Amino acid sequence: MHPDREHPLYYLDAETLLTATYIWVDDQLKALQAQGIRFPKKQKYQKATLAELLTLAIFLLLQGQDLAKGYLAAKSMLKAYFPALPHLSRFYRVLQKAQGLLAHLAVGLSGGEGLLQVVDLKPLPLAQGHRIHSLGLPEAAVGVGPLGAFGGYVLMPVMNEQGLFFRYALFPGNARETWGRELVADLPAVLGDRGFRWVQGVQTPPYRLRGGKVVETGWKDWMGRVRNWIETRFSVMVRSLGLHRLEARSYWGLVARVNLILLVHNFIRSRVLLKMAGVEL
Repeated sequence: MHPDREHPLYYLDAETLLTATYIWVDDQLKALQAQGIRFPKKQKYQKATLAELLTLAIFLLLQGQDLAKGYLAAKSMLKAYFPALPHLSRFYRVLQKAQGLLAHLAVGLSGGEGLLQVVDLKPLPLAQGHRIHSLGLPEAAVGVGPLGAFGGYVLMPVMNEQGLFFRYALFPGNARETWGRELVADLPAVLGDRGFRWVQGVQTPPYRLRGGKVVETGWKDWMGRVRNWIETRFSVMVRSLGLHRLEARSYWGLVARVNLILLVHNFIRSRVLLKMAGVEL
């Protein structure tokens, strides 16, 4: 398999992809239920099962579709697979209440920490500047990202050497790298950019002090290449999974969307569907 073609749609048709995704989701939910994980309470007159709704959400992101537009189209185009789907607002509420399950599934796919970890910050803009306060999101703040000032949050994920995210946290938009001390405190080997030089245990590139003095940190050339892997994973989540177009009017709605995107990313990267289909890896 070509290393740059890990997406299951390179090898599976849409029907096979949808069926295999449902089988995986249903099996995983049964396993979590057997472990005693709490499930959201089933709503009165709920039309579709939790497994069906999570499968549809994952399938839409795998196809790179907008969640709202794709769901509305699925009510007519995928009626043979989902004969009774709830209203879009009900679909969003189910995802929001299942945000804990989405996190369990995402972390379970990662396999936990590895021999080497990479950490970085990713801005999640929800509005321009101080307009963020009109959305009523708690702890949202104005920060500065690669494209300038933004209002929203910051995602700080930790990735193992296999390119899978196994730990992450959401912080206000004005968060600094030092806010993630507890996130990486117990990890044996962590690589980060220069912003993490004040976080104990994180290996960073050499940096320059005022006056021009260069502080050496023991940074090796191969470390730079490994650290750049996380930028590649961010690009996948932005281009293919819509991390740049998050739409949320509540904090837990935002958490659910982030958990869903990280789950689908790990779903693709772990090549679960390809192994189920017997594709040569």
